[in-house]
Amino acid sequence: MAKTERRKSHEILSEINITPFTDVVLVLLIIFMIATPIIVRGSIKVDVPKAQTSKSEKDKSFIISIDAHENIFLDDKQVSIEDLRRLVERRVQQQPGMVVMINGDKSITCEKFAQVLEVTRMAGAGRYLLATEKKEERF
Repeated sequence: MAKTERRKSHEILSEINITPFTDVVLVLLIIFMIATPIIVRGSIKVDVPKAQTSKSEKDKSFIISIDAHENIFLDDKQVSIEDLRRLVERRVQQQPGMVVMINGDKSITCEKFAQVLEVTRMAGAGRYLLATEKKEERF
């Protein structure tokens, strides 16, 4: 009987331990979940003006950005001024009362800003926010 017990103890285990693999996959998932919003938000470089009353708005419905070269972006996708009206109309129809956050570079002309504001107003948007950075107070 002793011989059969020895043979069983020397058998090769054919099971794969997937615990380390699962740990690595979960860590990578967490890293991608954290990094993706940072990458998406930082894709369009806009130097917004500074203001005393700047505050963070987490509940914006969609963002229109105007970079220093006066290119227009709707949620990180470049669009023409003609397409902007059609896209904003569609979003306003889907969700009435949406807030439009205009993220304009401080070097753009007032004419370009007014043009974007007029197009979104004609598309039916009624509430606007202007992106600014908090101005540092100096004594």
